[in-house]
Amino acid sequence: MSPQSVTRLRQDLCAAVDSSFEAEHVPWLTRLVDQPSYTGARDNVERAAQIIDEMAATLSMRRVLVPDPSGTFADHRVYSAPGVAEDTRAMALVGHVDTVFPESLGFLRLNRDPPDSESGGDVIRGPGTLDMKSGLSSIVFALRAIARCAPEVYDGLRVRFVCNSDEEVGSPSSHDLFKELATRTTSAMVFEAGRVEDRIITARKGGGSFRFTMQGKAAHAGNEHAKGVNAIHALALLVPRIEAITDYGRGITVNVGLVSGGTAKNTVPETAWCQVDTRFVTREGADYVVAELERIAAAPFEGMGDVPERAKAARCELSGRVTRLPMEPVEATQVLRRLYEPYAAAQDIGVGEAPLQGGGSDANLLAGYGVPCIDGLGPWGRAFHSVDEWSSLDSLRRRTRALACFLVSEAVAGGAAVSGALA
Repeated sequence: MSPQSVTRLRQDLCAAVDSSFEAEHVPWLTRLVDQPSYTGARDNVERAAQIIDEMAATLSMRRVLVPDPSGTFADHRVYSAPGVAEDTRAMALVGHVDTVFPESLGFLRLNRDPPDSESGGDVIRGPGTLDMKSGLSSIVFALRAIARCAPEVYDGLRVRFVCNSDEEVGSPSSHDLFKELATRTTSAMVFEAGRVEDRIITARKGGGSFRFTMQGKAAHAGNEHAKGVNAIHALALLVPRIEAITDYGRGITVNVGLVSGGTAKNTVPETAWCQVDTRFVTREGADYVVAELERIAAAPFEGMGDVPERAKAARCELSGRVTRLPMEPVEATQVLRRLYEPYAAAQDIGVGEAPLQGGGSDANLLAGYGVPCIDGLGPWGRAFHSVDEWSSLDSLRRRTRALACFLVSEAVAGGAAVSGALA
């Protein structure tokens, strides 16, 4: 295809995105938002995913369902473009259909607001609109524009669309799916919500969730206090040691966020536990945190001065794991960012790197297995994880245009542009 033909095709793609936006794109997104999909409500998430199934079927995408072995979460989905076989190495477009909002909170329908200081009007509201159903709609309508404008190009597209159902709780079930897909993935674009000035996310902290449990001995607090081992007391002695692992200079934070124990005020508590959130910016940091937590669990009162003998009798157990390795800004990620940025800039979308993000996403998982990833490619908005959540429709339109043009250029190059640059 000549450069002139490619230019005309990009113009046609932008026109196709625009012509279907009000009539098809926004109504489809509204339907998806109006379908509750709280992670823990399996049937609701499944119904939301089926809305995406319907669209994928119109695009002749091959669907593979990946069930959660425990049955807790809805099936994960992997949709493959017509030209992508099971063993084809392809780019992954990644998003999640689950949200943090139980149905009991209520859901808001499409709302065009008058201009205000933040949104400027022209927004769609509703829990999950920004995080991240609008990102999902950007993927499917970019693919739809390509299929309509250039079916022969679409048939050669080397793309998989990965949609999981448990991202908001750390992707415990889909983790193995991403591990397996990594061997067949050349690069990944993740459509979490856009950041300030549309900067592209190339780095995210990793994280882990751990639990310390102290096992003491129950006793009547009035009659046999001396026979008890107070698990709360023993656990409280550990908290300063756990918190002391934090090292801001190394990008390490450890937070004791939940504490519980005991059964009644007149009973020496037999059990107490605390939940610990950990964050780190490098793999070395992750290893250090895990080693330090294990060291505390093995010798909980090491280095302490005057610890009562009864407290020392408590047994300490550590559970939990690193849930996401950090997404580090490696050179291959920067190459992918620079390949995408001209298409974003052509749609008046900001370019450049976003600051290091404290929260994780599924980009962490793929990056942890060596796949170059860029993230934050969904539309811009505000009020993440709030019932006031909103997403900019203008940003959604421009993001969809940029993705369609980028994917077509990659398809015209036979998948060689990204693969060759990353080689």
